[in-house]
Amino acid sequence: MISYAPGPQSGGRAAAPGRLALVQAFLNTFWDLDPDPARRGRDVLAEPGGLAEWLRGRGLIGPGATVSGADHARAVTVRDGLRALLAGHGDGDERVDALRGAARGLGAGVAIAGSGTVEPIPASADVAGALGLVLALIHEAQAAGVWGRMKLCAGHDCGWAFYDHSRNQASRWCSVRVCGSREKARAYRARSRG
Repeated sequence: MISYAPGPQSGGRAAAPGRLALVQAFLNTFWDLDPDPARRGRDVLAEPGGLAEWLRGRGLIGPGATVSGADHARAVTVRDGLRALLAGHGDGDERVDALRGAARGLGAGVAIAGSGTVEPIPASADVAGALGLVLALIHEAQAAGVWGRMKLCAGHDCGWAFYDHSRNQASRWCSVRVCGSREKARAYRARSRG
C-alpha cells in the first residue's frame, strides 16, 4: 500500500494536501529533517541505497526490488528538474532539459477507488513506476489548480518545498520565524551598509 504521508515539515507548516504530500516529500529528499541527528541534514537520495529505502518506506517498490545506478541517476534528475521548475526556471535550464529526457517513457496507471474515483497509481513496482506516479500526481495537482501553491522557500541556502495554504498565496518562506527573519535581517544589514 502506498504511503502518501508528507514526512516532517519545516517551520511547523501544514503539508501539501492528499496525494500531493508524496510529491512534496520527494522534492524535499535533498535535505532530511529526520529527528535522528545522525541522519538529519543529508541528501536522502545521495546513494542508490537511500533511494531504495525511501521508495520501500512509501510502498512504491517491493522489499526485494533493487535500484541500479541508472535508476538512481534518473530519480535525482527528476527531483532536481522538478525543483528547478518550482524555482521558476524553464527552457534553457539544464536541469529542466534533463528532466524532460528523464521523464520520457515514465508512465502511471489508474485505479478505481471504492468511491468510484479514478486515481493514479504506479504503472510498475520499480523506480520508473514510482517516478511516473510522482509526475502523474503533479499533473493531477495542475488539473485541480493547486500546483501553483507548491513553492520553494526563498530563504538563502534553504529551498525547502512547501505548500502555500495562505489565502492570497503570497508565502515566500517555509518558516517566517526562521527563513523569513533571516532574510529580513540580511536585507536590513544590506540597507544599513549602503
